[in-house]
Amino acid sequence: MKPLKLSMNAFGPYAGTQTLDFTELGERTFFLVHGPTGSGKTTILDAICFALYGDTSGAQRDGKQMRSDHADPSVSTEITFEFAVGQEQYRIKRSPEQERPKKRGEGFTVMSNNATLWKRTGLTTDTEEGHVLENGWSKVTEAVEKLLGFKSSQFRQVVMLPQGEFRRLLNADSRERQVILEALFRTELYRRIEEALKASAKELSDNFKKLSERKTWVLQEAKAENGDALEKRLKLHTDQLNEAAIKTELSGKKLKDARDKLDEGNQAKDRLEEKKQAAGALAGLVAKVEIINAKKALLSQARLASSLADAEKSLEARRQDASGAAVNILAKEKVRADALATKELAEKELAAETARGPEREAAGQTLTRLEELTGKVAALAKARVLAAETGKLASTAEIQLKKAEAAVTRLREAIDEKITAHLQAVNQGAKAAELEAVFHNTEQVYQKRKILEDKRGELSLVEKDLARAAGALRQCQGNYSKARDEVARLQEAWNKGQAAILSGALQDGLPCPVCGSTDHPSPAQSNVRLPGEMEIKAKQQATAEFEKRRDKAQLELNAITNKKAAISGGIRELEQELGEKYGTNLQTLLETVVKAKEGWLEASQAASNASLLSDQIEQLKLRQEKAKEQLETLQRDAGKASEDYKAALAVVKERESVIPAKLCDPASLQKAQLEARRKRDLLLAGFEGARKAAEAAAQSLARAETAVQEAAGALQAAKERATNEELAFKQRLEEAGFKTLAEYEAARVEKAAMLALERELAKYDEDLAAAKDRLDRSVQAAEGLVEPDLAALKQAGRDLEKERDDLLTLRTRLQTQVGQEKDWLEQLRLLSGSIKELENRHEIIGRIAEVANGKNKYGLTFQRFVLGALLDDVTVAATQRLKLMSRGRYHLQRTLDRARSNAAGGLDLEVFDTYTGTARGVATLSGGETFLASLSLALGLADVVQSYAGGIHLDTIFVDEGFGALDPESLDFALRALLDLQKGGRLVGIISHVPELKERIDARLEVLPTEKGSVAGFRFS
Repeated sequence: MKPLKLSMNAFGPYAGTQTLDFTELGERTFFLVHGPTGSGKTTILDAICFALYGDTSGAQRDGKQMRSDHADPSVSTEITFEFAVGQEQYRIKRSPEQERPKKRGEGFTVMSNNATLWKRTGLTTDTEEGHVLENGWSKVTEAVEKLLGFKSSQFRQVVMLPQGEFRRLLNADSRERQVILEALFRTELYRRIEEALKASAKELSDNFKKLSERKTWVLQEAKAENGDALEKRLKLHTDQLNEAAIKTELSGKKLKDARDKLDEGNQAKDRLEEKKQAAGALAGLVAKVEIINAKKALLSQARLASSLADAEKSLEARRQDASGAAVNILAKEKVRADALATKELAEKELAAETARGPEREAAGQTLTRLEELTGKVAALAKARVLAAETGKLASTAEIQLKKAEAAVTRLREAIDEKITAHLQAVNQGAKAAELEAVFHNTEQVYQKRKILEDKRGELSLVEKDLARAAGALRQCQGNYSKARDEVARLQEAWNKGQAAILSGALQDGLPCPVCGSTDHPSPAQSNVRLPGEMEIKAKQQATAEFEKRRDKAQLELNAITNKKAAISGGIRELEQELGEKYGTNLQTLLETVVKAKEGWLEASQAASNASLLSDQIEQLKLRQEKAKEQLETLQRDAGKASEDYKAALAVVKERESVIPAKLCDPASLQKAQLEARRKRDLLLAGFEGARKAAEAAAQSLARAETAVQEAAGALQAAKERATNEELAFKQRLEEAGFKTLAEYEAARVEKAAMLALERELAKYDEDLAAAKDRLDRSVQAAEGLVEPDLAALKQAGRDLEKERDDLLTLRTRLQTQVGQEKDWLEQLRLLSGSIKELENRHEIIGRIAEVANGKNKYGLTFQRFVLGALLDDVTVAATQRLKLMSRGRYHLQRTLDRARSNAAGGLDLEVFDTYTGTARGVATLSGGETFLASLSLALGLADVVQSYAGGIHLDTIFVDEGFGALDPESLDFALRALLDLQKGGRLVGIISHVPELKERIDARLEVLPTEKGSVAGFRFS
């Protein structure tokens, strides 16, 4: 940070607006702030510190106390400070809470504190404020802390070294110095590493404890002393399981043989019964052979007669043509035309119906197949009813089994839950003593924090007394200064008056009683009233009285300051004891105490609950055993029901395999048969109709043509054709086997009757073939079979099934036990491996965490170790200057010694005295030596921080007083060290009233007091 311009308004001794433009220094980087005591030199530092942080350089006064007594009430107290950080420029304006005259009426109103921060990089005029970065008192302070890299207290120890604060960095203990260095070097990363290591070690320890408890619980659950005992028990149960498995397998084979024999008996019985029924069915059909043969002969004659119908119709037509040929010649012409059209249409329809021949044949075959399925579908329906019944039984058994399994699962979960609760109760109960200690510890922390709060309140009151005493001291100092100046004035007037009195008695030629000269060229004269000796003595007595009052006020201020230091020391001691808890809210700590007590009481209650939970676990285990026995019974029942259901389904599947899926239902089959029969009849009827229509059309055309051709001829020609037709008809009768016309007419049958007869005969043939096939198959299947004893076979199966079930129950119980024991052993193996791994990791990480968190002989944390290395760099840089200032006598160095074994260490300082060859504490230095060491340390710290370039710019340093304690040679060395800082471009400002500094430093910021407040400005020589 480098100051550019400071404007103070009604601040401290500056009544009006006082502006200090640091850019007037130009290339000068070393200047002196000079002026009489009390003129307002330190106030300049107060203004800078107040603008940045809202407090003063000495942290003894707040902004409200800095209101100028000389200022007009209408003028507000305000600080505007412009500064640069690196290449960026900023402006900050801050005003404290203050009373201002009301705009209307009389009296005053309170104006709240306010602050604003702008960024002004690149702006050239003062009228441009810039970009607002933050508004508000605390927000601006936080922004400045982030911008500069440190808080107000650290700023006063590194950049601005005010009266009383200059030596704090040198004399601070390890903990205080750590806070300063941590902020400057930004080493919070190493603190986070410490915390991460500590958290990792704690996590490993907690996991180790949890796994150990889990291992103990597994052994308790297994009721084994250790893993070896559990392995021996597992081997015993494994051998028993293997033996039970062998017996179960043998029993299963016997049971399978018995069931196979029973199945063979049932099949033999079914086959013998089927053979008997097949023989009966075939016999019934054979008995109808003669009737069927007669019907076949009748059908054959009807078919022959049907084939002559067209010839008969043709004969009749010829006869009609012959009788009406003469009359209907004209009509026949028309008929011939119509007949021709009809013939063409009929031929098309006949061609279409002829093309559907394969479809008619397929329809007939389909009907035949469907009629063959009637018996098979009936058998399938019976098998499905049986499968549905066995399926319902199997479903009921499965539901009961699932309910039993759910009951066992619920009991197991309840047992696990109770065991977990029992383990938690035992673990929680085991923590009762620890939680009690935690409760008492948190209660002790709360009491200390309460005492700390009281001391803070007491400190606030003392600070008010301190402010009052400081004001009284300033008043007494002012009175004393005025009286002392008046005495000096009177004394000077009296001295000058004595010279005038003596010169009045001089005579020419006579020697002067003072110098002895006889010449008196310029005798002393006085035109003012000469004070009397009594007047001077009275003023001297009054001055002495004012001095006594000032000293008394100083003593009172010192007493209050000591009281404040004692209280502050007590606060610091309590804060150190409380550690990170020192800033915790009292209510939060009280809630922590209450929670700790509740945890302790809960742990005590958990210990008493553990026994009750143990009894509940035993009761649940008894219920679990009963539920398991019931489950095993239901498993057997469900298995048998499932096997019966599967057997029934197999029969259904076997019978379904020979029937199309859509025809398995009797109703569906009957519907399909009707549909197939209807389709076949329709196809046959369509073809027959088309054929007849075509023949009729051809005949009609022929007749029409004949009629037309013969219409012009004689009736004789028509008769000849009729005669020829008769001859042809008779010939066809003879060819068809009909001897007479009467025999032909007797053979004629209606078409529908003929179709019915055809169906009847076809069905008989199908039934007869199916009956013969059935008998052949049943005879072949029953060959060599005898009637079985099914009752004996069933009893043997039941006996073997019971034996097998008993062995299965034993094997299941052993399998469960062996599986559980293997699971326990696997858990123990995994837990042992995890515990060993955690032990190995904790051995390394735990030790690293302890060392990193200060558990070592030096009490050094990891962060403090890093800071120690940085502090070594600082002491090296500081020693370069201290050797020069102390003429080679003193070296600053870090020591690892600690004042107490439990105190933070690693950052304490000592000086090495080359005169004595020994090292000693920095507190043993004299006042002047302490000043030089403090100055060297501050300058060395600035060099190192700047060299590390951690984002913190230490471009400026202010030193307030301390030079008056130095002898001329030491002062020369100190100035030489400060002048060396100019080489790095750093701005150095010294506040002092030592006259010699005024002569040696050409750039001065002179502060002059006046009756209406102080004024200040830069002077150059």
